[in-house]
Parts: sequence; structure tokens; C-alpha cells
Amino acid sequence: MKNKYLGIICIIYALIIIYVVVFGYLKNFLSPTMQKYILVSIPILIIMGIVMLLDKESCYKIKFSDLVLLLPLVLVIFAGSGRLTTTLSSNRSNSFKKSDIKMEKKSNKKSIKEEHDIGDIDFAVKDEAYSLLADGITYNSKPDNLVGKTVKVRGFVLKDSEGIPDRYFGIGKYVISCCAADASFSGFMAKYDLSKVKNNGWYEIEGVLEKGNDSYGSDILVINVKNIKSIDGNKEELYVYPCYSYGEDKCDLLSEYDIVF
Repeated sequence: MKNKYLGIICIIYALIIIYVVVFGYLKNFLSPTMQKYILVSIPILIIMGIVMLLDKESCYKIKFSDLVLLLPLVLVIFAGSGRLTTTLSSNRSNSFKKSDIKMEKKSNKKSIKEEHDIGDIDFAVKDEAYSLLADGITYNSKPDNLVGKTVKVRGFVLKDSEGIPDRYFGIGKYVISCCAADASFSGFMAKYDLSKVKNNGWYEIEGVLEKGNDSYGSDILVINVKNIKSIDGNKEELYVYPCYSYGEDKCDLLSEYDIVF
């Protein structure tokens, strides 16, 4: 009976993985580099399950402790799509400093949209280069070379976080190296009227890089926002990954950005 029970568990595990793959939820749990390993496990689990179900064995009485093997099924039921919310950023580290984020009350302000001609965009930030550019621009070793350059980026907002001065806000996404458990905020420092942006709200901004300081006195580059508009976060990629996670050729995209880190 024990082998048959374990066989059923293997089949259930395989079906769980198939479920998150078919509905596109796998990316909410694992980075692209790790997904291939979980996909390989599907046929292995199915074969193991069938072999155990066909196995003839002596009688075995299932123990209460054996039920713990069903825990992944329970977790999937309660996890839903597995997509993190921006409000959870208060419990995660960020690229500026680890901290507890003070959450703001929801605002009833209307969405904003401001437009000014700032010329050609020097850094139109793509997801494949997101985390590298976030750190490489904010804490650049030769900031004078970047002052006056223009940046366009999409993400959600963090305010009142350790490492972010009162006059700035952070805009970014969750960066994942392995799985959702190691997700942390990676983004850019921006300068704008803070009363017009909501904590955890999603925006697209365009602006000009200028020198500034974080709350610890470290020299940084900040985006002086010239254009800003609210965007639908449900239609945005919440996670970004190291460039190699998108494929080795994607790291070549970094050559598009004329920047010395």
C-alpha cells in the first residue's frame, strides 16, 4: 500500500507541475534558468508513479505523517498564480538598502500623465538589462559621463524606504536569480513631486540623469523625471532576471548601452 500511495503522490506532483506550466504560472515561481530542471522532472515523476502503482507489495497502513507529502498540493491551491504583489516589497530587500517600507494609505488621486520633449532616449531600459542597468547607472563609477543622459523605464514605486531620501522615490521591479523566494526590488532612484505618485503604483517615466545622494550620503545618479504616466501593472512583467536567464544571446543586448560600469 505504501508504494501505491507514493505512486499517487508522484502523479499528483507531476500534475501540479503540468498545471503551472499550462497556465503560465511557472515563471512566477522560478527563473528561466531553473525552469528546465523542473520540466525534466515531469516524465520522471510519471514513470516513478506508474511503477509504484503497479508494484505488488505487502499491506502497509498509511501513517498521519505521510500526509505531509500532500503539502505541495495545498500550497498550490492557496498560492493561486504565485505572482507576488508590490505590497510585499515591504518584506523584501531592495537594491538601495535592506529595509522595512512604510506603506501609505491608498490614494484616490487620478492617474497622471505629463509630456515634455526631452529628445532621444539614451537608455530605454529593457527587462533583459534591467537589474544591471539599475545598479550600473545609480552607483556608476564615472557618473560625470552619464549626467545629462536620458532614461526611460517602467516599474512600480517604492517610497519612504531606507536608502531612499525623502525627496526621491525608487522605481523598479522584482529581480529573481533562482526562484520567487529570493525576489528583491531592483530599480532606479527618481526625483519628482512625491505627492503625485503612489507607493506601489505602476508608472512609465522619462527623465534626465543628474547627481544626487542617497540617505547615507553615497554619491548616486537619479532620474530627474520630465515625463510620467500611470500604467496597468497587471499587464506588466513583475519579475526581471539576470541577462543570461533570458538566453546567452540576450547578454549581447548590453552592448547597446554605451556605459562603463
